[in-house]
Amino acid sequence: MLKRFFVIFLCCVLILSGLSPSAPQTAIAHTRNGIDVSEWQGRIQWRKVANTGIRYVYIRACIGSNYVDSQFRRNHRNAKRYGLQTGFYHYITARSAAQARSQARFFARTIAPYDYDLKPVMDFESFGALSKKEINRIALAYLRELKKRTGKKVAIYSDSNNAVNTFTDKRLTRYALWVAAYGVENPHTGKWKSYSGWQHEDSGRLSGIPDDSVDLDYICKELRLKK
Repeated sequence: MLKRFFVIFLCCVLILSGLSPSAPQTAIAHTRNGIDVSEWQGRIQWRKVANTGIRYVYIRACIGSNYVDSQFRRNHRNAKRYGLQTGFYHYITARSAAQARSQARFFARTIAPYDYDLKPVMDFESFGALSKKEINRIALAYLRELKKRTGKKVAIYSDSNNAVNTFTDKRLTRYALWVAAYGVENPHTGKWKSYSGWQHEDSGRLSGIPDDSVDLDYICKELRLKK
């Protein structure tokens, strides 16, 4: 009886605090140290990065319909050279399902010549005046096209707020979620049962990276193409 009372009390506390009693409890034991980078980090010294214990890196490949990150090829080549496992992400700017499919094809073409270890990722966070329904439709069109064009399982990057409140179509949960949430013990993931990657810091310092800050990640086995 006392145990039952405690459980009910805990649920009430969580609800009153704005949290869900079913918040995911993902085991960090299944993660590895990772980072994500773009041209904003400048010319990275990958030997030094590898010596810090980082083992996984997501590299921005492109933006929108035609822009290729200026450090994309160099980052991939040198990260591989020093033994890091790599993946790519694409910052999309689509405003329709047709544009989404076009941008997915652009991303697939951009990364096709390169070997990579992590699922290709859609980074969709610039919504403009799009409705929630339009955002979900665009995301689904993009992810389906990307999977078709790469022949690989793909993933979605989102901050925790959008994962909970914007990406609400249950069909999106077929794709692994790489979530961004800072200063929390465990991120909320909306309709996803758990995260597959967690960007837990956006102002990290790391030897070999000249920028003042870098994104730090937990990369779980669900983001790896070969588990």
